[in-house]
Amino acid sequence: MTTRVLTAVVPVWLNRSEHVRAHTACHASALLWNRAVSWVRAEWSSGCSPGPEDIRRYVISLPPESRPLHAHTAAAVAYDLAEAIATARAGRANGMSGTRFPWREKAYRPLMLSARSGWRITPGGDLALSLGRGRERIVIPVPEFTDRAGQSVEPDRWGEMKLCWDSAERRWSLHITHRVPDDRLVQALSRHDQAAGMRVVTVAVDEGVINSMTLASRAPDGAYEIAVINGRSARSIKRERNKRYAHLQSKLSRCRTGSRRHRRLTRARKKLTARTRRQLKNFNHQVTARANRFVREQVEAHRQAAPEGTRVVAHLVVGDVRGIERDTAKKRRASPSTRQQLSQWERGVQERQLAYKTGLRIKHISEAYSSQSCPFCLTRRKVRGRTTPA
Repeated sequence: MTTRVLTAVVPVWLNRSEHVRAHTACHASALLWNRAVSWVRAEWSSGCSPGPEDIRRYVISLPPESRPLHAHTAAAVAYDLAEAIATARAGRANGMSGTRFPWREKAYRPLMLSARSGWRITPGGDLALSLGRGRERIVIPVPEFTDRAGQSVEPDRWGEMKLCWDSAERRWSLHITHRVPDDRLVQALSRHDQAAGMRVVTVAVDEGVINSMTLASRAPDGAYEIAVINGRSARSIKRERNKRYAHLQSKLSRCRTGSRRHRRLTRARKKLTARTRRQLKNFNHQVTARANRFVREQVEAHRQAAPEGTRVVAHLVVGDVRGIERDTAKKRRASPSTRQQLSQWERGVQERQLAYKTGLRIKHISEAYSSQSCPFCLTRRKVRGRTTPA
């Protein structure tokens, strides 16, 4: 049986001493990142171009006092830096203005813990997180979580994990990778991939602010199945957050930094941010879960209606509105209220979650002139009026 790797975010509690050790290790991870960035830039200045393994060898070669971490955790810092450099190069190659190579000094980074060496289950049944040879481990109760089927995920299915600190929530969490049965849909190469013995199910998605997703697909009988997912609750959440955030920021601007009132208002702002983040996370999950259910229902309907032996594959297309929020103020393309809604749009998060849940790659299609084109024959005609003669 094939499997796929998913990640579960599980909150954990650390006592005082473990909290201090974890914070110290996260600071050390950030300092190691800063040192690696400085070394890479020095190599670039001398005409060299170090690769991922070169960065890893440099990080591992540092003395233990310069990298007070597990060797695999230090190697993960090097690979993260190499990936960030590759992402910046890809962005520049695609013409994205403002793309920079890693340069900012960090004060905090999560800890990556590899399987079977970065973490292990103790004989007493606890979870031990290693900080390197000769250093005291972080020992916590084994976290419990379930998969999509509601079954408990045992530690023998876990892979690498990441210990993260959420500054808004003020708590620690473990991001645990684990294996589950592969339930991804079969990906079509294109919507025209209609080979013998194959049926392609195309699902079109139109994204919006008021209606988060509108999905359409042709049923086996030729009719169109439509699903409209409302997004007004997210607009309400963001509007309340923006109003309260502006109110707190106005009060903070009249306080002396570090004063008792300033600290109290800062805590209130972080609490507001954390609560809104939880609400939007739940909203995005509900939207993408419903969209995922619609896609799977359409694929299953075609699978039942198709002749025996026919392979049913899926194709997911989305209207390309990427970058609609860029330069809105400079180009005066929208009012301040609309610009704020565009900049806070959860479109990208929802696309990634939908691709994650269905297992399909999203194909973006340009929406240019779609309002002027007939949806049936695709003839383009710029309509001057919508009034129908009697």
